[in-house]
Amino acid sequence: MTDSGTRIHYEFEGFQLDIQQRLLLSGFERRPVPLPPKIFDTLLYLVERRGELLDKSTLLKAIWPNVVVEENSLNQNVSTLRRVLGENPGEHRFIVTEPGRGYRFVADVRVVTAAPKAPASLPERVAPGKSVAVLPFANLTGDAGKEYLGDGIAEELIHKLARMPGLRVPSRTSTFAYKGRSVDMRQIARDLDVAVVLEGSVRSAGERLRVTAQLIDGESGFHKWSQSYDRRFEDLFELQDDIAEAIVGALRVTLEGSKPSVGPGHPTRNLDAYHLYLQGNALEAGGGPNFARAFSFYERAVELDPGFARAHNQKAGVRAIAAVLGFKLPGSLADSEREVSEALRLDPTLGGAHAAVGVVKALQGKWLEAEDRFQRALAADGEDPASLMNYGMLVLATCGHLQRYYETVLAAQRLAPAWLPVLLNVAVASLLVGREDEAQATAGLARDLGVAMPLGPLPDALATLAVRRGQFDEAAALHVAGLRPAPRAHGGEEIVRLVYRALADPGQRLTAVRALDELHEKLTGDDFFEIMNRRMLYWYVQLGALDQAYRLINQSLDRFAREDMLGAAWSFLWMREMAAFRRDERFQGRVVERLGLMPYWLRFGPPVGCELRGGRLLCS
Repeated sequence: MTDSGTRIHYEFEGFQLDIQQRLLLSGFERRPVPLPPKIFDTLLYLVERRGELLDKSTLLKAIWPNVVVEENSLNQNVSTLRRVLGENPGEHRFIVTEPGRGYRFVADVRVVTAAPKAPASLPERVAPGKSVAVLPFANLTGDAGKEYLGDGIAEELIHKLARMPGLRVPSRTSTFAYKGRSVDMRQIARDLDVAVVLEGSVRSAGERLRVTAQLIDGESGFHKWSQSYDRRFEDLFELQDDIAEAIVGALRVTLEGSKPSVGPGHPTRNLDAYHLYLQGNALEAGGGPNFARAFSFYERAVELDPGFARAHNQKAGVRAIAAVLGFKLPGSLADSEREVSEALRLDPTLGGAHAAVGVVKALQGKWLEAEDRFQRALAADGEDPASLMNYGMLVLATCGHLQRYYETVLAAQRLAPAWLPVLLNVAVASLLVGREDEAQATAGLARDLGVAMPLGPLPDALATLAVRRGQFDEAAALHVAGLRPAPRAHGGEEIVRLVYRALADPGQRLTAVRALDELHEKLTGDDFFEIMNRRMLYWYVQLGALDQAYRLINQSLDRFAREDMLGAAWSFLWMREMAAFRRDERFQGRVVERLGLMPYWLRFGPPVGCELRGGRLLCS
C-alpha cells in the first residue's frame, strides 16, 4: 500500500491481482477466484516479472524459500493457474512454457494504484481488531484415537467466543477446513478477515492433559500471547473456560467499558457423553462411510444425557446429510425433525438447528417451510457458511433460482475459502448460470485440492464443460473413471463411450439409446445407485430419448416416496442441456406437481426463462 493509502494491483485480460488482499478477482463484477497460498505466490511472482524467462530453479527458491520441494510441485502450480485463468490446451495467452528452460508470463499487464472494486456482496464485518479465528488444536498425544480432543477444545472455544458481544469468530466450518494443511497463519487471517488466529496443541500423560494455546497476529505472524495449562481429563470444561477467558483478556474486548465474562455454559454435565459427542463429530468429518459410526456415537451420548442439546442436533443432522448423499441411517426424516425440535427446546440459541430443520424440510419437498427455516438460521447467524451452502444447494438450486444460488454459495465461499464442499458448489452454480470459465477454473481447483472424483457432482460438471468445448472423449473418460462395479460389470465402460460418441455423431444416437436401455434393465435393486440413474436420465435427454428420461425420473421419485422423502440436489433439471425436458408437457405438469414446487414459485417467482400461466409453469 502507498503512503496515501491507495492499493497497488495488476490488471490483465479481465483479471485483477490485488497484492494487499492476496486476491485474484475476475470479470467486471470482481468475483474472487479461490487460490491456495502457493499458487497465488506463483502467479504473483510471474506477473511481477512479466516478460522475463524464469527458470524453474529460480521459481522453486522464490515460492518455497528454505524448503526443498520437487519440481513437480511447480509444474502442478502452473497447470492449476492455466485452468484458473481459462487457458485451453495449446493456448499461451498467459503463461508460455519454454521446454528445458522455464516459464514466461506473456499477457499485457497494467499496474494500477487505486482501490480496486470490492468483490460483490461481501458481508459486513465488525472491526478487524475484534476478530479471532480458532483452529483445531494439534494432537500431540501420540494416540490417533485422541484426535477428537483438539477438535473439541477448538469447537467449544468457537462456541464460547462467538457469544461475546462485539467479537467476530468465524465458524467451525470456516476454520476446520484448514486442518491438516500447511498454510501460513497470515494467509488464514487474510482468508477469514480476522486480526488474530488462535492455534494450540494437546498432549497427555496418564490421566492429565497439557494444552498449549497461542494467539498469532494476523498481519505480522508473530505471537501475541501464549499459555500452557495442565489439567486432569475430568477438568476439560474448566480448561476450556480458562482458555476462553484468557483470550478475551488478551484481545481486550470490552463490553460497556469492562471485560466481559465468558461464563460456564457447558454443553452437558456428563463428561462421557461429551467425549462421545466429540468422537462423533470427528467421524462425521470423515465423510459418508463414517456416518453410521458417527450416528451411533451421538445416539449413545443422548442416552447418557437426554438433555444434551448439541448431541440431539448432530444426531438429526447427520441422518439428514446422509440422506442427501444417499447413505441410509436408522430412523426417518420425521425422527430428525423431532430430534432437532427437542434440541431447540433444550437450547433455543443452538446455532445451526434451524438450518438442520431446513435440510429436513427440503428433503421432504416442503419448500416454503425450508425457506422459512433457512432464513431463521441466517437471521441468527448470517456468517455460517454451512447454512448458506445448504440453503443454496437444497432450496434455491432445486427451485430453479440459479442466480440466487450462485450468489449464496459465493457468499459462503468468502466465509470459508478453504472448505471443499463450498468450492464444489461454486463450480456447479457457475456452470448453471453459464459462467463456463469460472466453473472450469473452480472445478479444476476443487479436484486439485482433493474433492473425491467418482462420487458427487464434480465429474458431471467437468464432463458437461468438456462437451460444451466439443471434447467428447474427455467427457467419456471422466465418467468411465467413476463407474461403480455393477455398471462396469455389465459393459458400462463401452456404453458410456458410445453415449459420448453419439453426442458427437447423431447417426449413432439410436444405438446408444438401445445400449442404455439394456444397461438400465440390468441395474436393479441395490446395485442401481441414484447417481447413475440421474446420469442416465441426463444422457437420455441429450440423446433425444425423452420417454426413457421421464421413466427414470418417475422411478427416482417413486423410490424416494417409499422413504417419505423427495430426494435432494435436483439442480441438474435446470441445466441448459435439459431444456427439451423442461419444455415437455410431462415436466410442466406431473413432474412439477410431484416435486411440489408451485407454492414456492407462486410466492417467490418462477425460474428464469419460465412463466406461470393458469397455475402451470411454462418454459421457453
